[in-house]
Order: sequence, then structure tokens, then C-alpha cells
Amino acid sequence: MKLSVDQALSLWQRNRENFVKYVCVGGSTFLIDLGLLVVLHEVCHVPVVIAATISYWTSIVYNFAMNRYWTFETTRSLKHHAMAYGLLLLTNYIVTIAIIWALGLVGVTYTLAKILAVGISMSWTYVVYKKVIFV
Repeated sequence: MKLSVDQALSLWQRNRENFVKYVCVGGSTFLIDLGLLVVLHEVCHVPVVIAATISYWTSIVYNFAMNRYWTFETTRSLKHHAMAYGLLLLTNYIVTIAIIWALGLVGVTYTLAKILAVGISMSWTYVVYKKVIFV
């Protein structure tokens, strides 16, 4: 489906506030996730895959609450969101760990690998939130 300029502008205007909130929540989630990853790995000497797991799942609690109640302002039950959200989280987690592990094998730092993993998963996460989870 090809959008006209007017249609694209109208779509942006309808979703602008929602998208800006999503970016703010995503950015702060990323800071929590990366910050905790670095502290756990560098300061506490937790192995990187375990540190990445702990930081990912910890930041997800914050992310879900903020997106549910602030970004998308949904009133549907938690039960409604559980299956789709759980599947998205599991997919993003597997992608994150795989990227950190694989890039680590070729000498890429875990922090750069984490940044790349987040960038990749962000490409589909907003659409899934908007069209599937928080509808």
C-alpha cells in the first residue's frame, strides 16, 4: 500500500505523541539495561551472558509498566497482554543474547553488541506493541 504525502502526514500526526512517549520509554529502558549490564559485568564480575540476562529482564519490568500505563494508556487486562508480550520478550531476549555472544566471538565489545541488539529489536518492537499487544 502506497501512502500519499497527506496520508503519511495524517498518520504521523495521529501517532506522534504515542511514538515520542515510546522513544522516551525505550531510551530510559536502554539506559537501565545497559547501565545494569555494565555494573554487573565490570563491577560485580558477573559473566556477560548472565549479566545481560539479569539486566534485560530487570529493565523489561520497567518497560512494560511504562508502555502499558503511559505510552499506550491501555485499560485491557494484564491477561490480555501476557501471551503476545511474553513471545515478543522471549524473541528479543534470544536475539540480544545471540548477538552479544556471536559478536563477542569476533572481538566486538559486549556494550557495542548490546547497542546493536537493541537497535535491531527496536525495528519491530514498536509495530508489535502498537498493532498486537497494546490495542
